Amino acid sequence: MKAYTLIILAGGQGKRVGGADKGLLEVDGKPLIAHLLDHLSPAPSRIVISANRNQAIYRHWADEVVSDRREGFLGPMAGLEAALHACEGLCLCLPCDLVQPPGSMAKDLLGKAEPAHICVARDPIRRQPLCLALYAQAWRASLGDYLDNGGRSAYGWLDQVPLHPVAVATPLQNLNHKEM
Repeated sequence: MKAYTLIILAGGQGKRVGGADKGLLEVDGKPLIAHLLDHLSPAPSRIVISANRNQAIYRHWADEVVSDRREGFLGPMAGLEAALHACEGLCLCLPCDLVQPPGSMAKDLLGKAEPAHICVARDPIRRQPLCLALYAQAWRASLGDYLDNGGRSAYGWLDQVPLHPVAVATPLQNLNHKEM
């Protein structure tokens, strides 16, 4: 398996969870971000967390914590842009609220990654636009241009770039309510 950098998107406002920082919400006495890292295989060689608050806490799990390069909480694509500027080579991007990634998902995404396309997870329900394998330097400019032109949606950006869907056998579960 190739060495890779894990990008964790944890920079949101947490609107669906009452303004809480999703990555730090606890499930079974442990923050979501710790659950994600515990269930990820293979292990990354480096971890970059995109977070717009609680950076000091996130440093516990990361080699580097970055904040959006743009003002105004512009969404996960702005977080990905910041992270890509802190990375080189092969990256796996996952949202901080992915409760338990399927065992082979990371390996499957990374194994199909090439500079010419972005690998995106596709579970039985839908495409998962924040579960990506991509080469940082190959996609920085494209994402920056998309954001410069007012784009915000992960789906919108992915609809403009070459994709390689990677099947995930079970539906991915994200925490979108505090009561989970």
